[in-house]
Order: sequence, then structure tokens, then C-alpha cells
Amino acid sequence: MTIGDKFIIPAMAAGFFSFAGRISKYAGSDTLNIPEGMVNIGGNMLGYLIPEQIAWDPYSAANSDAAIALALGDDIYLYACQQSSGIAKLITSKNSTTPIGYTTNNSRKIGGFHVGRTRPIAQRFVAAYLPLPGIIPTSVWDLGHRPIASPEGMAEFQPGMWGSIYLLSLIFGDWPTVVFGSRFNAVPVRSTGGYNELDLHRGMHAAGMREPTFEEWLMMADGAPQGLDGSNDTAWTMTTNTGPCNTGYLQKSVSCANFVDCVGNLWERLNYHFDIGNSTNTYAWDAAVVNTGRDAAQARGQVLHVAWRFAIAGGYWIEGVRAGARTLHTNSNPWGAGGSVGVRGVSESL
Repeated sequence: MTIGDKFIIPAMAAGFFSFAGRISKYAGSDTLNIPEGMVNIGGNMLGYLIPEQIAWDPYSAANSDAAIALALGDDIYLYACQQSSGIAKLITSKNSTTPIGYTTNNSRKIGGFHVGRTRPIAQRFVAAYLPLPGIIPTSVWDLGHRPIASPEGMAEFQPGMWGSIYLLSLIFGDWPTVVFGSRFNAVPVRSTGGYNELDLHRGMHAAGMREPTFEEWLMMADGAPQGLDGSNDTAWTMTTNTGPCNTGYLQKSVSCANFVDCVGNLWERLNYHFDIGNSTNTYAWDAAVVNTGRDAAQARGQVLHVAWRFAIAGGYWIEGVRAGARTLHTNSNPWGAGGSVGVRGVSESL
């Protein structure tokens, strides 16, 4: 350094963000632990400090804007806002762009969480337990700890791996530019209405997600009670059901990783494709398995197979006691369009 050189505080650089740790849910209440750090809000030379705060209340009037009236299924965003003191003011909002009364010039989204139902480990597989709503601990995210996919409706089920809390539904777009997302009380996308089972990958991958492996799905589904033949008490599985329900409709259908509807409602696509083959049939080129789904009228080649299949998990709306947290089906046709298959996405950490 020489005389006249300027010291640059890191947070004064546009886009800078740093926490000494990560935002997390406080264990004793529906509040947050905020680690100390620095954040740039508004561009070069506009750096602000964030002090450590334990059990910070995201719902209080002093810490939220007028849009904060909460409901089950809400995604809540945490913003750092400019103050003349140089200490960022933290504000929560249901608005995904800026809190009410602020702009993108004087506020910055730095984190958030999802309001949903949770099932503690002590209530693993307990059919009588009624999961209660609150901040899902594993849904809390910040700029340094979040999925590659949009964090709305996502929860971390193992270090560095996030999944969609709900079966995916259409967020926006028309085929082929559809984008799926994880939303509460939404109609889940499924293998009907023009989609075949293979088509479901498109909106998921467009959102930065992929199908889970069976082992990943097991982690998400663990602790969710088995379905029943004669009622929908624990999962949407009663054998007289005639179709799926909206995402999150049932209170008890929640796993210990806080994922919803892993059991019943819709079969969930896994990322395994294989050919079961047999000793009597031979491999042959097949156009019929290609000419289904959204682009059935388009020439798209053929598949060489004996019996092409992929795996699905969890069960669907009439599966009864066969639906559960370890239910696996290895005889599903990727070209099928019967409407019983949906999709849950996973995303690596950013």
C-alpha cells in the first residue's frame, strides 16, 4: 500500500455477501438464528454489516412488511435493507422481489424459508401423529446455502442435496417451454392431459431439478406412515379413490424429512431406466413407444428394446396398504399415459 491508496471493505463491492455460518431455524421456537456478516445492497461502495441475532422473530411487525400475514404453504423471503447507520435492517416479506416500501436499489434478498408441516423423528411412522405447521427447519436458505433450483418449496434432506417438498406442479409456460415447481395446494402434473411418463422430465429439468435415485427418495420419504385400504387418514391411498388430490391436502402425509405425499397420491418417477428382457423375445426396434405423449405426431426415432421399463416409488391414489415409504415398482412403461405417475425433483446445492 502507498499513500493515497484506498482500503476497500469487501461488502463495498457490488454483489458481495458473506455470513460467518448460515441462517437457521432456532431450535426453541418459530424464529431464526442470523449469523453476523456483511452484504452489499445497491452496488459499489454500498456495504452494510449484519449483526448476529439469536431467535430473531420473522413474524413481528418490526421485522416484517404488510404482506407477511402467514398461511400454510407460504414461501417467506428475508431481505437486507439499507440504513443510514451502516447496519442492514432485516425484513421478511411474502413478496419475492422486494419488501413493501423498498426497491431493488435499497434492498436485497438474502434468504428465506417455507411454512409447512413437520414430523419429528420421535413420531417416525406414527399414524396417530398430526404434523403441525411452522418454519420447516431444512427449508431455511440463504445466498451461501441454497439449491441450484429456485428455493421455493424446497428442503435439504442430506448435506448438499435438496428436494421438492411437494409433488411438482406447472408454474408457467406451455409445452415445450414448461417449468415445474414445488407449491402447496396445487394440482400436481402427471402422466395425462397429453403428457406421458417420460415427458414429465422436461419441466423438472427446466427448473434446475432432476429425478431422485431410489436411495435419495428413501431419505425424503422416511418416517411417512403407510397408506390404508379403507381411508385416506395417513395418505391419499383409499382403494375407492378416483384420482389424485392437490399437493399437501392431507395433514398426516408428511415424512420425517418434512416431504409431503411421498406415500400415495401419485407414483413418483425415479431416474432408473432398464430393460427387463426375457428368454423368449428378442430385441427389436419399436416406434410405438416413442410416438406417444406431447410430441407424438413428430418423427423422433425408435427404441431398440425387449421390455423397456423404469422405476417409480411410493404408490398412488388407490394403492392402499401397498403404498409406503419403501414402496417400489419396477415395471412401469416410460411411454405410459394412464395418469398415475407424477414427479418430485431434487437439486444439488449451489
